[in-house]
This record gives sequence, structure tokens and C-alpha cells, in this order.
Amino acid sequence: MKSTVIIFTTVVALHLLGGAARASYQFQPISQVFAPSGSKATQSFELVNNGTDRVALTVSFATLERDERYVESNRDAEDDFLAYPAQMILEPGVRQTVRVTWLGTPNPARELTYRIVVTQVPIPRLDPRTADDQAQGQMQIMLSYRGTLFIRPPKAAPNVVLQAAELTTEADGHRGLAIVLENAGTAVGLVKACSVHLVPTAGGPSVTLAPAALTALHNTRVLGGGKRRYVVAWPTELTPGPVKATGQCTAEP
Repeated sequence: MKSTVIIFTTVVALHLLGGAARASYQFQPISQVFAPSGSKATQSFELVNNGTDRVALTVSFATLERDERYVESNRDAEDDFLAYPAQMILEPGVRQTVRVTWLGTPNPARELTYRIVVTQVPIPRLDPRTADDQAQGQMQIMLSYRGTLFIRPPKAAPNVVLQAAELTTEADGHRGLAIVLENAGTAVGLVKACSVHLVPTAGGPSVTLAPAALTALHNTRVLGGGKRRYVVAWPTELTPGPVKATGQCTAEP
């Protein structure tokens, strides 16, 4: 079975609501690989209330997209999944299994990526009968987990290639080499190694970058069908200007 890629983000929002922050919970696993159809199109997650107060939680979904600079963007994806339960109130010490089912296309051309978002909300939002009799003005910490869901079709695999490299000038005035990798494959790729050979188009000595010059690329991810831009130091032995770049990368799912 292919390894599960883990991307983990915890968002902490501060709300001026009644009560001190005594509630906390855990959500696991923070990432899952789904099949687009069959039994593995449903996966289970677990929520655990390890605090001393009840917690109210909601489960929602969004797409996960990234541009060349790896900036994330999201769109609502509530129609693509079914979560049961999607809302819950957990007593202290209670564990709750949440089953998530993929409802989207059973035959995607490549791997699709989504966020599963578990959000803590005020108790009265899910249970209006609960009186909010705690002193107002105190701080309550609301935790949100943003996990990652991969809808991976059979035989999907990464194919990360060097698309381009060019001279760039950083904000501090230093020259840099902007390298763009493209994942022409059908699954997310974890970049393990790259080799880059640069030839000045105006003529002059060529340069092959040593692995130490490309550490910014190592163990980074490029989504299937996506691109990612990196900036490394401009080689001191290379004349500044346009270059022709060749090379190859190895990547794992």
C-alpha cells in the first residue's frame, strides 16, 4: 500500500466568549488516502475530547489547490463528501468515530486533493437549550484542525520534472535562480532529489548545481498536475543572464 502523505495545519481562533479555555480535543489521522470507488471510498477518523468540558464540533470540506508559489486556495466542497456525524457534542473523555465517504466522480483522471476541516464552535450553536451562563469577557480558545484528503485513482503516480529555470532578483537585491518543477503525473510527488544543469544562452561555462545548492527542493511536495516555484542562490560561477536548464528529479507518492 502506498504511503500516506501527511499535511498538518492547526488553526487557533480566539473568541471573546464566556468561560475559560478548559476544553480540548484531538482529531486523527490528520490525513487519509481515499479510493474514488469501492470500499476504500469510505474512511474513518476519530475525535477525542481530552479536556474537562464538553466540546461542540462541526465537520466540513473544501478543495485544496496551490499555485506555483505554493499558496493555498480553497472552494466549498460540501457536495463531494458525506460525513457521519457532521456535528456533535462530546462529553469529557468521549471518543467519537466519524465516517467520511467520497461522493464525487468514481473515475478521476488524476488524484484530487481536499481539506477536511473540524471546527470547534460554541456549545449553544449545536444545543440551543444550553444556557450560556458563564461570565462574559473571558477568553475561550477554539481549535480547528485542517486535514488533507487524497482521492487517488488506481495506479496514480507522480512524475516531477524540471520545467524552467531563470534569473530573478530578490527583494533584498540579491540574484536568485527561480526553478519551476512540474508534476506531470497523476498523484502528489514528494521530491527526493533533483539535478539541474545550466548553460548560459549567451555563451560561457555551464554549471551543474550540487545537491547542497538544491536543499530548498528536498522533501517538498508538488500536487499532481501542478507546478511549484523555488528560488535558490544564483551560482557565483555562472554569468548572470538567460540560461537553458536541463535536469531530472525523483519523487515518491
